Amino acid sequence: MTEQRQAPQPRSLLPDADGQWVRRWTGDDWFAEADRWVRRQLGDVSVIGAPVPFKIRFWAAVWCYPTDHGLFWFKENNPGQAFEAALVGAMAQALPQHVVAPLAIDPERGWLLTADQGTTLDEQGETDWGRLVTEYADFQRDTVPVRDALLASGLTSVEPSRLQAAAQRIADWFAGLAPGHPLRPAPATLDGLRRVVDAMTAIEQRLPGVVPMAFDQNDLHARNVFRPDPAGPFRFFDFGDAVWGHPFATLAIVREDVDEAVVTAYLERWSDLAPVDVLRQELEVAEPLHTVHRMVSWHRLLAHADEIECAAWAENVEHWVDELVRTYGSASA
Repeated sequence: MTEQRQAPQPRSLLPDADGQWVRRWTGDDWFAEADRWVRRQLGDVSVIGAPVPFKIRFWAAVWCYPTDHGLFWFKENNPGQAFEAALVGAMAQALPQHVVAPLAIDPERGWLLTADQGTTLDEQGETDWGRLVTEYADFQRDTVPVRDALLASGLTSVEPSRLQAAAQRIADWFAGLAPGHPLRPAPATLDGLRRVVDAMTAIEQRLPGVVPMAFDQNDLHARNVFRPDPAGPFRFFDFGDAVWGHPFATLAIVREDVDEAVVTAYLERWSDLAPVDVLRQELEVAEPLHTVHRMVSWHRLLAHADEIECAAWAENVEHWVDELVRTYGSASA
């Protein structure tokens, strides 16, 4: 167990505070049920202070429990990402060297309880991006043999053969929004989304195909990584946005933080499969798929959001819709 630390203070809620999920996660009935479950799982560990609603957004609620054995973290996701609890459970069984093993999960309710791991990587000083991306590449490669177990958790597959169907679901959802809905796209954007669907048919043919499909955290950054032991391995967490697809799409997230040497270090972890120059060709096709992966994650959440929540996060959603259309659905694409 980690050394006991002072529980963090609640974060202020963003403008979706009156949406259905924030109302649920700040309601007495929901909290009473969740709190009973947490305390049962803690067993002989004693809660020594009031649980803190550390972060509540329409996609997830995270409550922090101060105990006599340090902090514990409880999480429930929006139904669109409720698979995370089962996914973490599966990873703890198959890939314990890469993830934070939970104290308890409830896959049916998407509940996850985890002991505190100390400070995240971004809180420990300058990030060693070379080490981060290479350890993450090792993590991704180790997911390949356990594909079926991870997909059984409910993780969404966006392998190349499924990209068109994923894009079609996204386009249909936006096209089905009523006039006046805060996320209803302009006609030109809807046309662009339809072109995205058509563009997905060519991805599989364009890929050299030397890299197997694998886990994409779809949100890789130093705030989602622990290093409990300075000399020990990294531990990745926060998989609500995750998908199963082309692993190289991940690099789009870290591009602003890394130089070409870091990208090369990442590719070299796959170089037993093909020369690095061939891997760069794969990267050129695969990295833009990050826009699809992100929109798959947003769509999973938005399908369960009310208009208050959609309006509160409209700017973020519109950004990714625009990026998707610009990348794959523009008239010149």
